[in-house]
Amino acid sequence: MDWDEILNPLSPLYQDAMYEQQQLVSMQDGLIDATKKMIETVYPQLYHLESEGYKELESVIITECVKFSCKINEVINRYHINE
Repeated sequence: MDWDEILNPLSPLYQDAMYEQQQLVSMQDGLIDATKKMIETVYPQLYHLESEGYKELESVIITECVKFSCKINEVINRYHINE
């Protein structure tokens, strides 16, 4: 793999990497939003946390959703059938 090709915005490798990055970010954003909405409906006590609880919960949600989206991406890429 040639670094010049990877870093060239016009190269197919660069474009593929950017597309994959956009997919990951979209997946992460969707998971984070869905998780927050689900937590709001399942845990009404959410609105009665100390400020540290909100910070920790936000950190947990983001960290785990990022990990989850990366694992989803790995599985899809591993078993994707090229047409």
